[in-house]
Amino acid sequence: MTKPDISPNFTVDDIHKIREYNWEQTRLLPVAEQTEYYRKKAQDFLDEAGIIPQERKTESKRRVM
Repeated sequence: MTKPDISPNFTVDDIHKIREYNWEQTRLLPVAEQTEYYRKKAQDFLDEAGIIPQERKTESKRRVM
């Protein structure tokens, strides 16, 4: 499946296209690879938007957004 063509108005149909595209990309991947796929997508978005997540101290020392 090719990358979805998103309209300038970003409609509900665009959300469906994105979800279907991501499902096609990850449906045969093991859970660990799916997690890495979505983690990379999220980080790419944050980088593009110029958002720097704040880190909170947790018992497991994971970054919480």
